[in-house]
Amino acid sequence: IFEYNGSSLVAMVGKNCFAIASDRRLGVQLQTIATDFQRISKIHDKLYIGLAGLATDAQTL
Repeated sequence: IFEYNGSSLVAMVGKNCFAIASDRRLGVQLQTIATDFQRISKIHDKLYIGLAGLATDAQTL
């Protein structure tokens, strides 16, 4: 599981809004393991976190 990698995130903020986008692919090199991996989590009403990279880091948090 230490080799399971995420991919990318992008976030934008406007005057009264924000947007966070990510893919949901989880893979090892060129092999896709899952296509429903959740990278963006709601921490509080106004706080979200997006984690790309190792899946073990995202699961730990």
